[in-house]
Amino acid sequence: MPTKKARLQVILRDEATEQVKALAEERGLSVSAMASQLIHAALQLKEYQKAPDLKKAKSAFVSAAIEGGDITSPKALKLLQLLSDLSEAE
Repeated sequence: MPTKKARLQVILRDEATEQVKALAEERGLSVSAMASQLIHAALQLKEYQKAPDLKKAKSAFVSAAIEGGDITSPKALKLLQLLSDLSEAE
């Protein structure tokens, strides 16, 4: 069936292939459609989300300070400390 969507070829271990086939059969889907749903679901998991750009966040903080914004509030200071801690952890 022709489509403009990108195609991926994936090699799975036998047990994973059997699990995908079983899930597809249970749900009345093609193996391809089931694999697509599984991949989309996995991409929503936190571990696969794009990490925030900490440099951009720090830059926004600096810009706010330069423009006269109040960055001395307790919440702002905690956020700045958190950004600093996260940057060091990278």
